[in-house]
Amino acid sequence: MLALALGPAALTAQVTSGFGPITVLDSTFLSAPGNTELQHNIPRLSVTVGAETLTADFQEFFDRTGGLQRWGFPTSEVHVEEPGTLTQYFQRGVVDFHRRPDLGDIYVLERRLTWDYFGGGQGGSPDLGVEPGTVNNNTGEQLGPWNHKVSNFSVGGVHTGFLDFFNAFGGVQAFGFPKTEARLDTNAAGTVHIAAATTGFVRQYFQAAVMEHHPQDPQAPVKLRLLGDDLRNQKYPANAWQAFDAFSAAVPLATGQAYTPSIIEFTTPAATATPGASPTPAATPGASPAPTASPAPPRAAGELVVVGTSDGGVLLYDGASWQQLDRDGSALGANRVQSVLVDRNGRIWAGTDTGLVRMNRNGDGVIFDRSTTSNGIGANNVTSLAGGQVSDVIWMAHPRQGVSWFDGGSWDRLRSDNSELPTSDVNRVHVIPGTADGLLFATDGGAVLYHAAHENWYIYNVEGSGIASNNVTAVAVGADGGLWFGTANAGLSRTLNPLQWQHYGVNHGLGSGNIRDILVASDGTVWIATSGGVSRFQNGAFSTENVVNAGLPSNSVRGLAEDSLGNIWIATDDGVGRFDGSTWTAFTTADGLPTDNATSIAVGVVVSS
Repeated sequence: MLALALGPAALTAQVTSGFGPITVLDSTFLSAPGNTELQHNIPRLSVTVGAETLTADFQEFFDRTGGLQRWGFPTSEVHVEEPGTLTQYFQRGVVDFHRRPDLGDIYVLERRLTWDYFGGGQGGSPDLGVEPGTVNNNTGEQLGPWNHKVSNFSVGGVHTGFLDFFNAFGGVQAFGFPKTEARLDTNAAGTVHIAAATTGFVRQYFQAAVMEHHPQDPQAPVKLRLLGDDLRNQKYPANAWQAFDAFSAAVPLATGQAYTPSIIEFTTPAATATPGASPTPAATPGASPAPTASPAPPRAAGELVVVGTSDGGVLLYDGASWQQLDRDGSALGANRVQSVLVDRNGRIWAGTDTGLVRMNRNGDGVIFDRSTTSNGIGANNVTSLAGGQVSDVIWMAHPRQGVSWFDGGSWDRLRSDNSELPTSDVNRVHVIPGTADGLLFATDGGAVLYHAAHENWYIYNVEGSGIASNNVTAVAVGADGGLWFGTANAGLSRTLNPLQWQHYGVNHGLGSGNIRDILVASDGTVWIATSGGVSRFQNGAFSTENVVNAGLPSNSVRGLAEDSLGNIWIATDDGVGRFDGSTWTAFTTADGLPTDNATSIAVGVVVSS
């Protein structure tokens, strides 16, 4: 994305307002708690324009189109930035009273198309387009010239509530038309995005707003970006707005008083475009194995790499040395660990063939199995784990016994005989990032998209969709909201639109058609664990790294994880690998690894007791 450099605003130059006498008819005075600067009026004004007397009713517009929840607090008084226009800034938008030549030169009071001043070509900004290739096939309202849909579900199936919010707080009058679908934001080049915004949120861009989904706040999961503040800061760089009376704390207006708006003139130099922040592609490995690099320090206080093994329990790596938690020195009841997870409370979860284990770094913990949970767990054989990030719910997959979930107090399970699962042979469970109840299941009968809170089921199989095989072994949601499905022997299938599918195999650059795991990294790169090395999908193409061309410990890659520095970690049958963006490092028993036979891998901040 490009950022437009404007200003600074001139303090001395003044222009006429373009209006005759202005009188206050009524006003609402809002004061933000704890902020002495956010004290402003939202007025209803009688405005003289030539021989006409018009009403500029900022107060009614604010109330009618969502009030505080839509606009936030006013950050300015009504003022003049260009002759013949009255303007008021709010935290989440800008409102103008101005002429509309396209409507016969009449005066209207309306929201400024705030987003378009960042990515829609207004005011010299770059036009980032409208993402015409992304389709949302969930129910909703298709609006505007770009035919995008406002829905309560994202492209990837996340329940956002955007449509309910849109309709409740002013609709098109408040937000304008949608310029994208609701989808996961990655800030990747070629997508509509705000360069400075945090990635990983489901966002939808409208002409005058950006909606964000915040599942960690169940009372108000839909947030609006503070585009009014963003535009103010763009128009008045380096906090120049603080020098103007219009943005200073005000006192309440009195009905009937004369109103003289502050007038601001801008000296606008030629706009200069500066490159925005976009992910730097990882370097392609050379033709010969890279030398083993020195171990990296821990990424964050308490962050560990956690590795499940087939014969040595759980291994922990703190950036300097390896620690082993096995059957003899921890709560583990078996050394065969098939899946690992670190929850938001810093606890390690290990799926074994004799039950589920929860423990701390020192190995203390508890085992959950069929006998200890009164059959609440579906089976003792736990092959995949997910969840525990947005909420405390942990999901687990069981071969031939479906899936189970545990919320810290109670258990439940889903099988083909008590749910819409097409089969109880579940290979992997995946919680859609940023959600507590959006899940993908990889099964021997196809892939399943499931919304636990709403009991919504979507089945992707060869009979009813374009997926390449029913034997699905890995699932993920891409940065663009598209769904990725890995199969046991037919490579990858991907869809943004259930009517349009792409299929990828070794002829496209995959290491193998046998897919074990899929990871969407923080920079949007899709990493794929295969039986023929680790592949990645970046800039529309696949590449594969293996023992020969990159120095991987083994071509049989079983699991993937990313740490807080963006390093990619792999679990293989002959050790652990780490990719730092340019070089692979192999960790084996020769480097202090207690055992080489890794089955799974995770990264997280782990509690010590």
